[in-house]
Amino acid sequence: MRLLILVVAITAVVADDLPPSCSKPVYCNSELLHHVQMARLYDDSKTFVDLQMRQNENITLAAFQELLNRTNNNPSRDQIRQFVNEYFDETSELENWTPPDITENPKFLTKVRDEKLRQFGKDIVGIWPTLARKVRSIVLEKPDQFSFVPVTHGFIIPGGRFREIYYWDTYWIVEGLLISDMKETARGMIENLIELLRKIGHIPNGSRWYYQERSQPPLLSAMMALYFKYTKDIQFLRDNIQYLEKEMNYWLDTHIISISKDGETFTLLRYYSPSAGPRPESYREDYENAHTLDSNNTNHNEFYADIKSAAESGWDFSTRWFLTPEGDNKGNLSQISTRNIIPVDLNAIFANAVQNTANFLGILKKPRRAAHWASIARQWRSNIEKVLWNDEDGIWYDYDIVNGKHRQYFYPSNVAPFWMKAVDRELSKKHAPRVIDYLQESKGLSFPGGVPSSLVRSGEQWDFPNVWPPAVGIVIGALEGMGTIEGNRLAKEVCQVWVWATHKGFSKNKQMFEKYDAEVPGRFGGGGEYVVQEGFGWANGLVLECLAKYGPALKSYDELENNSSSEASSDSDMENTSVE
Repeated sequence: MRLLILVVAITAVVADDLPPSCSKPVYCNSELLHHVQMARLYDDSKTFVDLQMRQNENITLAAFQELLNRTNNNPSRDQIRQFVNEYFDETSELENWTPPDITENPKFLTKVRDEKLRQFGKDIVGIWPTLARKVRSIVLEKPDQFSFVPVTHGFIIPGGRFREIYYWDTYWIVEGLLISDMKETARGMIENLIELLRKIGHIPNGSRWYYQERSQPPLLSAMMALYFKYTKDIQFLRDNIQYLEKEMNYWLDTHIISISKDGETFTLLRYYSPSAGPRPESYREDYENAHTLDSNNTNHNEFYADIKSAAESGWDFSTRWFLTPEGDNKGNLSQISTRNIIPVDLNAIFANAVQNTANFLGILKKPRRAAHWASIARQWRSNIEKVLWNDEDGIWYDYDIVNGKHRQYFYPSNVAPFWMKAVDRELSKKHAPRVIDYLQESKGLSFPGGVPSSLVRSGEQWDFPNVWPPAVGIVIGALEGMGTIEGNRLAKEVCQVWVWATHKGFSKNKQMFEKYDAEVPGRFGGGGEYVVQEGFGWANGLVLECLAKYGPALKSYDELENNSSSEASSDSDMENTSVE
């Protein structure tokens, strides 16, 4: 049985100790990558690392070394462009795919009373085939020539520039597929993640080799729980339980940290992704930021490690990860210090994952292993309470390791323990009204376009005024997870605002987007390293979740705008609406 070893790991990141970003030098750690990305051949750094090689890796690297030799290590932009055109191909690794279980009228639509919202739900379900892809056979035949990690089953991409599987995106996509009666496609999504886990040792950020050295929030067991709830497929559970355990062990082996607080030592997780150099998919941006923001430092691997750790969190980037010498969240990316922050959501997700694993092992009649994971789950819930709960404010906060204090700022992730059922029953009744008071007093629920990812207007894309579906989903799930009448009422209201805003935007643009604007309902969000992307997997999934849960009560945006009494009727309808 695994022992939990407490390790304090606030250490300097030394270049010689770090692995490359992945085991594919062309895409992760080479002079070729550096010269191409710094030559600005593409507006988006991700474009190059998504190209396929025409020759194998050795031939490609040798040819580029020959170019360097001929040009005294200083090839011109035109020479680099000519090289890329000769040795790389822009043809996609993927082909369009039609899910076999797509249906135009899934059962949940019968519960949606508002005719326009029923059509909205139907339109959202109709987006799934446009995002459905399968790996082309050439990737399986010549895997070394691609940055894409081949997987067997068809899948749903998020959309836009994101043309691969992303780990935590998949949670909301799987939920949306299950609501859409697409159980076979949902199962294939989970099987692909398990395939990546088997190949790499953990589930990477996305299904590209350049994401190899970082993961994302460990939601695999939560996806399995969703799938099992809809299908009761015990054989699928039996076939894959070992991989759920494998993922738990990966996080315990690589992301654990201990802290001392109030005379006790506690074990929790942090995001931690130290590897050499910039992120390959944002190479130029990271390189230039490192040299501009800290021009006096010759070892920029501290900055790169914190950037990659923030990318591992999914919240890339946000004041949530800024830590100034004074201990606040002001400033810019030069203050990023992700590794020195213990996140509420990561630990809540992990506590839930461990408990799910214990529950699954109980179903499979494996009592000793179930008891092992159940014990760790109890420990994690206790540590979350003792380290992250702030009794004065009545909420959980991320924890600043450097200064030994809570980060007392509004982020939707603060309520994640209720979302992930990581609150012991005896504390649930005590905490629920206080968390509701916190949410209402924070004004985080008061914006017409949805719940913002923070209340700080920093220009970073995971800050105000951007509304991100996962953050909204966390709040909805937390309010429902309280198990109170008031929590359910507020969850319905948050869903109403989300559906209202996205329906308004969809009616205008005929597109769903990865993020929205809290101040202007229906307007897509902005900021960050790239333009807003359309598609969009997790936005679709959250709309469908809200329609499935609150369909009898929700109103379309034009009806709400034209009917001042609609709120009262919505509350009346809600009394007869069951929450799953």
